[in-house]
Amino acid sequence: MASAIIKRRRAIKRADEDGDPEFQVAPMVDVLLVLLLFFMSITSTELLKKERNLHLAEADRAKKDEHKTQTHQVIINVTWDGINNVAGFTMDGVAYPKAEAFTGVLAQRLTQDPRLYVLIRADKDVQYSNISDLMGACAQAGIGTVTFAVIQGAAKNPPVGAATDTTSASN
Repeated sequence: MASAIIKRRRAIKRADEDGDPEFQVAPMVDVLLVLLLFFMSITSTELLKKERNLHLAEADRAKKDEHKTQTHQVIINVTWDGINNVAGFTMDGVAYPKAEAFTGVLAQRLTQDPRLYVLIRADKDVQYSNISDLMGACAQAGIGTVTFAVIQGAAKNPPVGAATDTTSASN
């Protein structure tokens, strides 16, 4: 009887060794869900910086500035209300009444990140005086590098978000 039990144990042991290893689905699903949440959060963060009603200016000779990284940039959107002839300023989803309101906020961010630069995404109908005021606020905050987003080429009805970082201008 003892030998029958030993034979049975050996048979069970051999069957386990010969079979395919089990594929664990639950840990793989957990990892995929974590990756999905990560990419969804990153995507929504980038989309919040874009304005749907913003129509960027076109530039035939625009150059992509490859030296800049998004980790050190602050995006300021400047929209134009043609009915009231007023510019609207937003940064990180917060609306500011005038360009001068950015001075304190930008100065504080510059102390946190000394390599900070500003990317201005201005509507093509915005008056130059509004952009000049914004660049003055950047200069007062101590930011010396300001870049502009434009649409490269003369494409008609470009898709939203088809902006290209272009020329750097120092204040």
